[in-house]
Amino acid sequence: MGELYDKEYKESTKKFLDVTKDVAEAYKQYQKTLSDNSPFDKKTNEIIMLAVSSALQCVYCIDTHSKRAKLAGASEKEIAFAIQFAASIKHGATVSYGVKALG
Repeated sequence: MGELYDKEYKESTKKFLDVTKDVAEAYKQYQKTLSDNSPFDKKTNEIIMLAVSSALQCVYCIDTHSKRAKLAGASEKEIAFAIQFAASIKHGATVSYGVKALG
């Protein structure tokens, strides 16, 4: 894979946001409301979002939330364990679906 946020990606993102401006603004407000009302501190929020991003395999989300987690004070060990927890859930889901093949 080339540069994550290459020129084409940035241009496509701008077009997308221009066409869906109202929805994009509502999404930003949703994220702010969620963060403002979270019972967790900023670091924990970002670690949770990083774990989910890893399980969903969203490279853009991983990039964003790993940077934010580090800025919020997350250690390498906390980040590594968040990814391990996400992997364990993904493993469990794979096995849970896979055992149906034996039925």
